[in-house]
Order: sequence, then structure tokens, then C-alpha cells
Amino acid sequence: MGHVDRSTVSDFQTSCGNMNRLTGSMLVLLVGLSGCVLSIEPVISESESTYDSRLLGEWEQVSGSDRAVVSAGQDNTYVIEYSSDRRVGRFQARLGVLGGLQVLDIWPTPSDEDQEQPQAGFLIAGHALLSIEIDQDEVSVAGLEPDPLLASIRAGSVKATFRQNEDQLILTGTTEELRSMLSPYLLRSGVLSDSLVWRRAQKDRQELDPVDVPCFESAAWREADQLFHRDLHWLGGDVASTVDLGGNRLLWLFGDSWIDPSASGLRKNGYMVSNSVAIQSGRDPSAAEISYYWGSTVDGTPTAMFPDRDGESLWFGNGVLVDDRLVLFFGRVIRNTGTGLGFENVGWTAMMVENPDAEPSEWRVRSLETPQNPMGILVGFAGVLQMGEHVYAFGSPNPIKSHPIYAARWPMEQVRRGNLLEPEWWAGERLGWVPNSSSTPRWPLFENGAPELTIHFDESTQRFLGVHTQGFGQAVVTMRAAPTLTGPWSAPHILYQPPEHHQADVMIYAGKAHPQLRGADLVVTYATNTGNFSEHFSNPLSYYPHFVRLTRCD
Repeated sequence: MGHVDRSTVSDFQTSCGNMNRLTGSMLVLLVGLSGCVLSIEPVISESESTYDSRLLGEWEQVSGSDRAVVSAGQDNTYVIEYSSDRRVGRFQARLGVLGGLQVLDIWPTPSDEDQEQPQAGFLIAGHALLSIEIDQDEVSVAGLEPDPLLASIRAGSVKATFRQNEDQLILTGTTEELRSMLSPYLLRSGVLSDSLVWRRAQKDRQELDPVDVPCFESAAWREADQLFHRDLHWLGGDVASTVDLGGNRLLWLFGDSWIDPSASGLRKNGYMVSNSVAIQSGRDPSAAEISYYWGSTVDGTPTAMFPDRDGESLWFGNGVLVDDRLVLFFGRVIRNTGTGLGFENVGWTAMMVENPDAEPSEWRVRSLETPQNPMGILVGFAGVLQMGEHVYAFGSPNPIKSHPIYAARWPMEQVRRGNLLEPEWWAGERLGWVPNSSSTPRWPLFENGAPELTIHFDESTQRFLGVHTQGFGQAVVTMRAAPTLTGPWSAPHILYQPPEHHQADVMIYAGKAHPQLRGADLVVTYATNTGNFSEHFSNPLSYYPHFVRLTRCD
């Protein structure tokens, strides 16, 4: 990605003089800088790229009226939609470090519509390198000045191949050659233009103000924890999402689960399967009954309720009951990758249960077709919400560690029919919900979420609440709030520090709210695991969901 064929050198037909007359127009950060230096090849490759979530958001030019919307792209890139004087330009960029400076390598990605617009002649098929300083609410960028670079090349102090097009300098070297040349060159004084400053866009006066996170007192709910310890066959799992099936029935969705066919109650006699489910009868988990379900081979060996397919395991995200149909969302996972935690999320999928009133062992299940997902968002893995006439599914892109949370939605009837091919995506306040076919960058509801979370509407406070863990390993359970689903969302507020927080090698994750449950003002769960797999056998309390009981403050 980002490679421009050398045959496109002839495409560089726009002079810097013309561009300076268009200062701040659709050429985004390529324009408005005092210099004009482009390269045919990228300077920051995917392997050299870094990522800073603070760059995401909507930005306003301090010295003008231009705006730029920066969202997460694929393969560790940023997608930039730039608007100026009713013109819109689209770009991609990679962040990296060169010569001790943080730099942004940016290139245009015009759509078919752009090619038909009058400004199409100003699109440049090349890369611009910008020095960039990123703060929480301000970004400063500066470009390479062409004159000192050209003088250095001609004097022999800088080795570079180039072409000139009027006052535009076009570097024609390979990525490796460009990096080798520019790393020491950027350390010289006077080689960069004056900085152009951008500030994070302020709220429009008509937008809603943020709301506070409601006050809750939290406590471990040991009596409810016993719900998951009564069955001698089912010996633990994670994910722990719930779907309200109506009446007194709730569906629990679990990821990797320990199943002991001998009912010895010992994991050493069990098998770990990719997923399992349970039906809870009764709303209060401290008093409810529960039955677990999984698959099995002919000889009785436990298997996943939804079996692995084509080398991929299916891990539950969340689900939703729409009238008489149950739709379940899954993350598709490849195991034993030898890197990180040993697995990789490679996409999402969904399935429909056509008879959810039946016992899970009698379910009629069919796979649903899902759309292309170039951003790598695990749709429905980070929560599903039915509200009004729509079903909303949330997810974060893999493998971006800051976990920005994006939202897709479908009309409720389309979900009931199993038609998930044409979602709408949230694209920010200015554009609202856009069709899946739109090239408009998607806009996260909030940053610094988590792969697994829940979002629900709280009737008591008339606000939306998001619950998730924050941190890796020794994490805490947090809550954030917003007046509307699309925000503005508050920062996360620590809700509960699990007692396992201080254990060595602990992993605390999958914090979720379960407003369908009773016995508390709000019920929350989180999952625990360990970096030492042998503890699955030595610690009988590890790798189970844990309940937290929340009581509203007076």
C-alpha cells in the first residue's frame, strides 16, 4: 500500500505555484506548506510505521477555515478526508520516525467521483513527507523546503535521484534510498517550512454537552459467582455476553470453554472448546438455574457449540433477538500464531438461529453473509444494541491497540431476515450515518475502548452507558457515559478494581454490563485468565466470569 509506479512521474503536472494559489484546498497537508517536495515511493513502509491514536479526530486549521477528519485505516494507516471551500479530498497516511523526528507520509487516494470533479487536475500521484508534532488537541506539521534540498543535492552533500517540474522537486529513489538520505538531512536547520497548526475541532453550539458518569457503589457478588460453578461438566470460560430471550430466559455466550465429559470437576480430565452457551432461567443470577450446551463427536468428545471451520475458531462477540430470530456475532480467530498471545483475529461473521425458543441442542442454525471489511473492524464483537428501528453493532479494528469503537447499524427487519450486507456506518456529526458503499471515513464513537464491551441505555439517568475494562493484564472495570449513542462520550471512570488485580500474570478483561439481570441496580461481569496456562489446572477459581453488583449512590 502506498506504492506509486515510477511510470507515474509524468502525472506530476501541478506546479507548486499553482498549489500555493490553492493554499489549504483539497490537497490537504500537501498544500499550504511553503515548500513542495514529493517522492514517488513511500518513505514510511508498513513495517516501519507507528501509530498514535491522538491523531484521530476532526481538526481545524488555525490560520484558515479548512477541516480534516482523520480516522483509522487498514494496515496501520490513517484515512484523511479533507474539506476546503466545498471541495473534499481523500488521503491515506502512515506515521513513523525518521532522523529522530516524528513524520507523516501522506498520499492521495482519489475516488471515482474525485476524478470527475474540476479539481481532479490538482491531484498528485505521489508522497509528501511532513514533520509532525502531536498533542492531545493540537497538531503542528511542516514540509520539506525544496530549495535547500535541491542545493544540497547539487552540491553533493546529499545523494539523491530526482526530477524537477517547474518549482516542484520530485524524489525518484527507492524507499530505502529515501530513508537513508533523509534521516541525517532532517537534522539540519532550515530544511523544513514554517509549521502549520491544526487544532481539534470545537463542538458546534447546537451539539449536546458531555454528561457525567453516574455514581455507583460496587462490590463483588460471590453468591452470583456460584452460578458458574454448579456444573461438573462446564468448568470455565470467558466472553460472558448475555442476550435476553424473553420471559425468564437469558442466553449466555462463552468463548473458549473447559468441558469435562467425565463430570469429575477437574480440568485435567477436560477439553477446551472454542465456544459454548448456557440458558439461565430466572433473572437473579444468585438464585437462577443454568444449563450449559456444547457440541460433541460421535464418541462423546466435547466440541464447540459452533465448530471451527477452515482452520478458524469462532469466538462469541454478542447477539440480539429480533422478534423470533436470534442473530449471533462472532470473531474469526487463527490460533497458534507464535506471536503475542498466540492468536490473531482475522475478521467477523454472523449466524442466525431460526428457533431460539428451543433448547440450544435443537437449534436450527444458518450462516449469514457479511460484507467486506477493509478496516478490519470486528463488528458485533464489542457489543450489540437493539434500539428504535435499528440494530447497532460495535467493534474495534484489529490490531489497533487503542481500540477506537466504531458503530454499524441495520434496520431491524433486515437483521431479522439475516441481511447484513448493507450496514450503515457512523461517520461523525457532520455526515451522520453513511452507507457501506461510501468511501467516507468511518468515525469512532470514542477512543480507548476495549475489544469487548457493552453499551446500553440507562432509564434512570436517561443516558447511554458503556462498560469495559481498561488496561492490559491487571486491568480495572470502567464506565463512560453519553447523552446520545453517538456521543459526546465521557472519559472512562473507574468502576471497580477486581481483587485479582494484584495477582501475578493475571489477565482481567471482557468487562460488560447486563441490564437484563436483577438482584442489583446494575449487574456487571468481567473475565479472568492467566499468562501461565498451568494455573488453569492448579487454580480452580481462574478462568471464570465474575459478578459485580452495582448500587446507585444516594
